[in-house]
Amino acid sequence: MPSRYRLRYIFRPLITVLSKGLSKIGITPNLATIFMLCFAFLSFIYLAFFRNLLIFSILVFTTGIMDGCDGAIARLTGKVKKIGGFFDSVMDRISEFLIFLGLIIFNWNNYLWNYIDMKLILFISYLISFMISYCRARVEVFFKGDFDIGLMARSERLFYIFITMLFAFFYGFTAEFLFIYMWLVIGTYLYRVKKISLQIKKVENE
Repeated sequence: MPSRYRLRYIFRPLITVLSKGLSKIGITPNLATIFMLCFAFLSFIYLAFFRNLLIFSILVFTTGIMDGCDGAIARLTGKVKKIGGFFDSVMDRISEFLIFLGLIIFNWNNYLWNYIDMKLILFISYLISFMISYCRARVEVFFKGDFDIGLMARSERLFYIFITMLFAFFYGFTAEFLFIYMWLVIGTYLYRVKKISLQIKKVENE
């Protein structure tokens, strides 16, 4: 089961207050999801074309907040539907792609320690991040429960990018932070695969 220290739990009071306000002005869950995607697209624009890590970081954080609001609005208004969940999942993948595309373009000619191509690091990071989410989606087809396990779930991934790129705007070390990110998501993916495999074996042996 996910840790009770998950960022989605820590930020729940903020998201609840914001979701109540948004629902009162007529924002639907799907519209909140579209806003989330718009913020992700803007983060891509500001990083890829304006090379502004500060605005990029703020927009990534806003993307994460809005990602929590769509589900919260659905629960508050009693509009929890499978099609909405499906739409949200698809938009989550697209938003993450846009954020990583911006990072790849921003780091196109950069090398870590003048040796490791940043495009390779970011490609691996995006692929593994996608697989972390895919593992959860796939296993929840077979088992009931929340399999959002491991350190770097989606909320944590977005928050890490927000904090580290904000720091990098003022002090640098962009490549180093992204290199650490790669290893964090690899570790999360391996941990999630191990835990899911053990769960499957346990059920098969019963």
